[in-house]
Amino acid sequence: MRAPILLAALVLAACARSEAPADAVRADSAGVQIVTSGARDSVLPWRFEELGVLRDSLGEPYLFDRVFASSVLTDRAGRTYVLTRDPSIVRFGREGQQEMTFGRRGSGPGELQFPTGIGSMGDTVWVADAAKRALVRYGPDFEPVDDRRLDGALAGADLILFRTGGVWFRRVRYDSLGITSEVIGDTLSGAPLARTFTPAGKPVRFACGVGLSNGMTILAPQVTFHGARARIVLNAQPGYALQLFEGPRLVASVRRPLAPHAPSPDDVRLMYPEGMTIGLGPGRPPCVVPIPELMEKLGVAEAMPLVFDVMLLKDGSMWALRTPHQAPPLVDVFGPDGVYRGTLRDRRLPVAELPNGELLFAREDTASGGTVLARVRIVP
Repeated sequence: MRAPILLAALVLAACARSEAPADAVRADSAGVQIVTSGARDSVLPWRFEELGVLRDSLGEPYLFDRVFASSVLTDRAGRTYVLTRDPSIVRFGREGQQEMTFGRRGSGPGELQFPTGIGSMGDTVWVADAAKRALVRYGPDFEPVDDRRLDGALAGADLILFRTGGVWFRRVRYDSLGITSEVIGDTLSGAPLARTFTPAGKPVRFACGVGLSNGMTILAPQVTFHGARARIVLNAQPGYALQLFEGPRLVASVRRPLAPHAPSPDDVRLMYPEGMTIGLGPGRPPCVVPIPELMEKLGVAEAMPLVFDVMLLKDGSMWALRTPHQAPPLVDVFGPDGVYRGTLRDRRLPVAELPNGELLFAREDTASGGTVLARVRIVP
């Protein structure tokens, strides 16, 4: 099964000091464990040892444009598969060397148009393709097999995780009333595990001449989730409650009593440091909408999300990203028991976990301007 994981590192300042987390308060509600830790951050003095980067067939660092957790797959043999913008899939061996490339642009079986995520189901590797509205599939020998259409309950799914006997997926639906983001677990016809809704916005036109038929509110809430083994952890913005599920059954709620606040221009700037860039096609300069105009014409959500992303490690640890992906990261770490262990800073989220416990981090390669994937070992 696809195993992207979350972890982040802390670069300690000379004056930083580590504080022990406050004791957690535990409760039980109809068989659901509720664990509430304190609101005060504490430092996790972990060290991260880089073991090497994924390399091409000539032994040079393999350069990517951008890499997300949804575009990386690791298998039980310790190999790594990465979706590239070509589009294609590159496989790397256990030591990080490039082994093979498969998949190409096209509309037939095994061909890709707009891939959004990669995963596996048994001995089949699949790629979710938004343009084909299908899972593009490859057999044990990586030869194409027939696409599997994403229809019925899976229509509109933008993130999918399979496990033995079950499936979790996130579905985003647009209609005249607004935008609904929801996560479904196991039973395709069952009620969502979590749901957020944003009312439809009004048509807008920016000063650069670009118009939008539905101006989506900035920082509108959504549901984010991540799975490992037979469990998933999810968070429905803007609150701070990490919900742990086994299949469709809620088993724990992990919380911190952090106070929400109304988004400010500085908060929006964390998401769009140079303003919102809207591409206009080949040969045309993009439209860049400044922050004040964005806030005036699109509007901003009432509350700043307290959690922007979540991940679940195979050992049961839970991780919560508290800052937008474009901003310097601030990550809370919880143990398998749901107790807050501390906060990490100043390193991007890892994109995958290898069977031996090593982590894969995407980082910028300053010499080339591209992105490399580094194998990292954490030393507590």
